[in-house]
Amino acid sequence: MTISAASKNFKALNEEIKAAPDGAIELIGVLGQRYIGAGLSGKQISIQGVPGNALGAYMEGSTIVVHGNGQDAVGDTMNEGEIVVHGSCGDALGYAMRGGHIYVQGSAGYRCGIHMKAYHDKI
Repeated sequence: MTISAASKNFKALNEEIKAAPDGAIELIGVLGQRYIGAGLSGKQISIQGVPGNALGAYMEGSTIVVHGNGQDAVGDTMNEGEIVVHGSCGDALGYAMRGGHIYVQGSAGYRCGIHMKAYHDKI
């Protein structure tokens, strides 16, 4: 399923992603919308463009692949899942992350992995 993010604010876009019946979603025209994939589980999201802050925050097992750069706080307090960025990211990558994996092809800003947590079986 393809969703156009053009001219949508982050709240409307995220509601559409959560309501999508398909597990695989391609987002096109992404330009700074925040919280994409926040708290999400069971979806594979491919992003064309540059998502805003807190991409995959509180994520619970989805996969997000960004074909572009990420902004600050990618994977903020993420529990499970995978985020792949084919570009660079801003500051605080993996902030307070508890589980999952983040891969960045390019570079990342300051404070990567700051406040990463261990909780029960998440180490």
